[in-house]
Amino acid sequence: MSKQKKIHAKKLTAAAANANISSPEVSPPADQARDPDDTEALILKVSESFSAAMEEKLSVFSEALDKIATKLEGHTTRINDVEQRVSNTEDTVDDLAGRLAAAEKKITLMANSLDDMENRSRRDNIRIINFKEGAEGSNPLQFFETWLPAFLGLDKGLGPVTSRIKMDRAHRGLGPQSARPRPVIIKLHNSRDKQRIMAAVKAVPEPKHDGQRIYIHQDLSASVREKRSGFNDVCRALIGKGIRFNMRYPATLTLTHGSTVRKFFTPRDAQAFIETLN
Repeated sequence: MSKQKKIHAKKLTAAAANANISSPEVSPPADQARDPDDTEALILKVSESFSAAMEEKLSVFSEALDKIATKLEGHTTRINDVEQRVSNTEDTVDDLAGRLAAAEKKITLMANSLDDMENRSRRDNIRIINFKEGAEGSNPLQFFETWLPAFLGLDKGLGPVTSRIKMDRAHRGLGPQSARPRPVIIKLHNSRDKQRIMAAVKAVPEPKHDGQRIYIHQDLSASVREKRSGFNDVCRALIGKGIRFNMRYPATLTLTHGSTVRKFFTPRDAQAFIETLN
């Protein structure tokens, strides 16, 4: 080849190269170039991965729900057991409440009966209050048999009255000695002597011995004395108003206001009546 032909061939090659650079061919997109079978495979793979992930998550969630369901079932069983026990306890309590009420009723009845028996055993007794400790000497029975009639003036009464009252017992009340004298309890031999003594006590306004005010009462049980002491304020108010009253066994305040006889079983009712008089 001649030298001129070689130069002309190089020029044609360079021109063709420049033409390729200035006008490139547009290649098709990668997605359009991808094979449809590959797309379906990719979708299937993504679906399988998503399904596997969801299965794993749902499996964990299902296990948690199973545990919760088991606990709820256990709690339900325990609650049912507790409800049954509570029901049984309520039935037992109701039964015990009924039995307790019946027992309390019986105990109250027995206590009242016992208190009545105690007061019946004391019905021939008298109680001397505020009598100087030791003034009766070493033989209280002999002392009070002669002292009591003289103190109340029974030896000066009309009729066949002796200067001596027969007594079965005379002693101080139980308890330690103190500044306040212990009460003297006397068991009379005859019931009629008690009636005479109590009538004489009412006739003497303020009997005194050795300068001390002496009080003579019926000998009653501690429960009756406590009930009667609740009327002390009411009795003082009645005395201040000049209203006559008496205390009937066991602890019933009786008074006459106008032409009406009134009975009060509690200090509250008696106090309410006195307030109406003001």
